[in-house]
Amino acid sequence: MSDSTALVDGHPWSGPFPGISVGAVLRRLRSAAGGVLDPGPGEPPPRWRGRGSLVLVGGLCTTELTLAPLGEWLGRLGYTVTTYTAGAGMGCGAQTVERLREVIRHADDGDGVRLVGYSRGGQFARVALQDPDLPVRSLTTLGTPFDLYGVSRPLLVQAAAIAVAGTLGVPGLARLSCVLGECCAEFREMLRAPVRVPFTALYSRDDRLVRWQACVDPGARLVEVPGSHLDLVSAGAPLRAVARELSEPVPALAC
Repeated sequence: MSDSTALVDGHPWSGPFPGISVGAVLRRLRSAAGGVLDPGPGEPPPRWRGRGSLVLVGGLCTTELTLAPLGEWLGRLGYTVTTYTAGAGMGCGAQTVERLREVIRHADDGDGVRLVGYSRGGQFARVALQDPDLPVRSLTTLGTPFDLYGVSRPLLVQAAAIAVAGTLGVPGLARLSCVLGECCAEFREMLRAPVRVPFTALYSRDDRLVRWQACVDPGARLVEVPGSHLDLVSAGAPLRAVARELSEPVPALAC
């Protein structure tokens, strides 16, 4: 394996990861050294404190490193966080949803699970909770497009390249049939399906990768925050907004 090749959930991937920036790496290193998130959201006030299981779902080309600032912040709030990078968000949507459902069931401590989905991860989370037996208490999405083509042209080109590679046989990648065929037809239909739990959608008009209009949904509580697409999982204002939304009371799971 060359120096420019990394492993993504066990699969080789060459080249840079769009989801990682120098700023994200520095924030991760600073946190590991005992520092705070930069820009730090500050010490969470008592009213933002939470508890229970939470599954954080990554999107297209998202790694654990990308999600680390948000995951650490959620842990500081009191949640037991399971991070699921969903094969870096590059796999078949239907198959990824099935794996996510297993992750949710495994994470459940008996009191249900909160879902937080970033970018395409919010798509996976929204479709996954359509299973009525899944123990989900709430859904929060960050920069998630609920329209199939609600992303920037460069991101569309990247997704198309991934689908072509998957069609040619590269393991772990979505295929063209996932985008246009029957493979993920139900997945595509479920992107705007009603959500049966409290649902918050965070979006930014500064986002240059995902059109903010594609992130809003009439069935969600809409929260606008500043920042780029990456800022949604690393900057102070979005992280504080996530904390506020998660602190809202949610109904107990039906027995």
